[in-house]
Amino acid sequence: MEKITSKTTKKTPPTPATASLTRRLGTRKVPKEQRMEQILEVAGSVFSRHGFHSTSMEEIAEGAGVTKPLLYRYFGSKDALYLATITQVGNHLMSGLTVLMSTPNPSDRLKFIMLSFLTFVERHREGWSVLYNEALTSVGPVGDKVAFFRNSFIEAAARTIEEINGARQKNTSAQVPIALQAMAMANIMVGAVEAGARWWILHPEIPIKDMQVLIEKMLIPGLSFTD
Repeated sequence: MEKITSKTTKKTPPTPATASLTRRLGTRKVPKEQRMEQILEVAGSVFSRHGFHSTSMEEIAEGAGVTKPLLYRYFGSKDALYLATITQVGNHLMSGLTVLMSTPNPSDRLKFIMLSFLTFVERHREGWSVLYNEALTSVGPVGDKVAFFRNSFIEAAARTIEEINGARQKNTSAQVPIALQAMAMANIMVGAVEAGARWWILHPEIPIKDMQVLIEKMLIPGLSFTD
């Protein structure tokens, strides 16, 4: 990942969301943890607009209403700040997955997993852009972190698909183990949902319920091993 250089980056006026955060930060005394959380929100917004390479620490500091030395004291480098942004976004995404996996009916659970992903995209559009666009092609700690979050969803979906098809196992074709088929389908499903989300993020006029129905109509019928 690119290190910080002295190259001058053109400043971009803060968006309304970033300006709002700046006002909230201000110069008031706030706990370090709260200030870092707010800085990460601003960083996620800036990274999603410009990408990692075109974003400067100066721009993030200005948008967050803090000094650049403070930014470095908290995070050390742009690489570390970017990783912290990815981690914050991913933790938001993962927060409900454990609860979802306790849903007893696997068919309902699979729909909830898809809906939770769409809900996250709807509420954290900028953060999702960081996590699933530029970061997916990253290597090193950022790539590893993104892969961890993504694989957690794939594994949850695979386990659920396997449960859905468990009672039909004797009707499955082939010599391919049921667990392997479930993992293949889960990878296909997550990839399709991500592709749909990338399109949907550009069409916010479509209600989340309508998007959910479209995805379910396309994917659910195909998640059966029955010949």
